[in-house]
Amino acid sequence: MWSSLYDRFATLLGVAKLPRRRVRLSLPGRGPMRVVYDKAVVHESYSVRARVLQRTIRIVFKPVLRFTPISERTFAAIRAIDGLQSHRKRSPHITFEVYELGGVRVEQMRHRYGPESNMTLLYLHGGGFFSGSITTHRRICERLALKTGATVISVDYVQLPEGTVADSVQDAISAYAALVDTTDHPDKIVVAGDSAGGYLTMKVAELASRRGLPAPAALIGFSPLLSVDPDREDKAVERVSRARDAYLPITRIAHIRERWLPEDGAAIEGYASPLHASAYITSPTFFVAVEDELLRPEVEAMALLLSERGVEVETHLWRKQVHAFPVLVDVLPESEMAIQLAADFARRAVGELDRAPIKDPDSHEEVLTGEIVPDEDDSAA
Repeated sequence: MWSSLYDRFATLLGVAKLPRRRVRLSLPGRGPMRVVYDKAVVHESYSVRARVLQRTIRIVFKPVLRFTPISERTFAAIRAIDGLQSHRKRSPHITFEVYELGGVRVEQMRHRYGPESNMTLLYLHGGGFFSGSITTHRRICERLALKTGATVISVDYVQLPEGTVADSVQDAISAYAALVDTTDHPDKIVVAGDSAGGYLTMKVAELASRRGLPAPAALIGFSPLLSVDPDREDKAVERVSRARDAYLPITRIAHIRERWLPEDGAAIEGYASPLHASAYITSPTFFVAVEDELLRPEVEAMALLLSERGVEVETHLWRKQVHAFPVLVDVLPESEMAIQLAADFARRAVGELDRAPIKDPDSHEEVLTGEIVPDEDDSAA
């Protein structure tokens, strides 16, 4: 018999050389579930707009991603499309300032009329390390500033093809270290990000511990990438259906990973996959994931690993949404709720929430039962 859930998931995630096992968790009335964190809050309801968006992206956008070559020409085209966002009108309720923090370009946002706060929220945008920018993610940063009252700093870290993931990590930790040195309240820094930015969020927490920097007051990950090889089948992770993820084609991940981790590139400081770095992370952590997205199993596994070590973890699972949907705050009502929940978590973590946290009336905790079963091809282990 296994000594603890940590040992079970250490094997599951390939952290320890123990006999491989598969986790099978069941939800009464709904059949077998994949790797599930048993304290996750599930948000059942979804808007018509969310359902239409999910289906449209799956039918139109996902096939485009599946067959688009990973090349410099593609990167240039994506950057050109991202650049169109720069013409969008900024919120009149927010002040903006662009400067360098630790040698990295950042955009700072402050709410003109919001609640007084000493919090600083460092935001790391997503985009697979080759798309997205402080411009494309300005709306979510504006909303976080409005809902928290915090000073929000969006980081313009280097991306492909100009730099590798290792370079992105260095930009993220450099900005964080400089913020620790310059803010009046280093104990009230919250780090947040979506998708690839969620990867950088967890790397900041890991490297802050390794370098002896103060730990972030809280971490927020919207559909965070927690493994550089989420397509691996040999981790005994029973994944969601490949067809159900709205727009992340699993067949493209190997090609993108070659760009993330080139053989002649610099090594990533610390663990390449934040999933293996749970021992270095002590900050209260807030996760959002989508029921059918490719990255969900690692999110729930990370939540379990952290909670087993006594770290406060709040995990929310949404149905019928797309990957990193909180970014689409101008499109989806569910995005507004996810951001409000994250904002309340951050404010509570820094001791500034003066009311009860907001709750989604259509959410509930899952009641799960589970067992560890041998792989069919692993009976001799």
